[in-house]
Amino acid sequence: MNIIDSLRTKVSHRPIGTFIVVLTLYSGLVFAGLYGAFGATIPTLGVMVYAWAPLITAGVTVWLLRNLRTGVHWYLIGIAIMMLGTEAETIVAVLLGGDVTVPYAPISSYIVNFGVTLFLAGALEELGWRGFLQPRLQQRFSALRASIVIGIVWGLWHVPMILTGTGDFTVFWEYLLNVIALSVILGWLYNNTEGALPVVMIAHASHNMPRIGNAAGGVPAVFDILSGDTIFYLICASIIALYAGAQTLTRDGTLPAVPGQLRDYVSEQQGTAD
Repeated sequence: MNIIDSLRTKVSHRPIGTFIVVLTLYSGLVFAGLYGAFGATIPTLGVMVYAWAPLITAGVTVWLLRNLRTGVHWYLIGIAIMMLGTEAETIVAVLLGGDVTVPYAPISSYIVNFGVTLFLAGALEELGWRGFLQPRLQQRFSALRASIVIGIVWGLWHVPMILTGTGDFTVFWEYLLNVIALSVILGWLYNNTEGALPVVMIAHASHNMPRIGNAAGGVPAVFDILSGDTIFYLICASIIALYAGAQTLTRDGTLPAVPGQLRDYVSEQQGTAD
């Protein structure tokens, strides 16, 4: 048994103790860092990072530690799909001989945007969308239908921000198509990595990155109706459904276990008693 397997075994047998240890370590390190940097006048963002300790600790304890071992290629596939979607219009413009400006944004903005999304913002949504809803909806519906339902909920959840102009959103119907297609892609990544949340969280953060190139011209008129990334993600989602199958979105027909399901623990205890 290697170190990771040993760690998983200990976490599964002592989840509450693991939660307390991780919570203490995270909170202590974050507070020490913030106090060392700002003294008693810790900024609001710093307080938020500290206040999210229980959420982050729960994610680490229940999901992340049991799903760290997956092929690096899945991380690369997730990042590649998101980046190709973001750059779809730029790639088409280059192929058609259009003028493209690279990079579109300062290098620092890519690093900051990725870090903020991964640790403070959008990627944390995956604890709910894929970490909680996906495996549970898949117990009742096909993986494709579950992913579509999550995509609809995901899109509707953003309605207040869209209506108030908070954030950088397109028109609602296009945004809804975009996140439904993304939900299928992320559901496919989740199921094929046995529920590895870090894969979908990093893919989500990659999706929120600014585009690298900016096409000054030569972009087909179709992109005025539907954005390049939405078209690309819809194509990817369709290929995934056809190739992997709608029932599980996996070629081998298996689904990841449902994290934190009580009956699994009860069965394990009964098996031990027998």
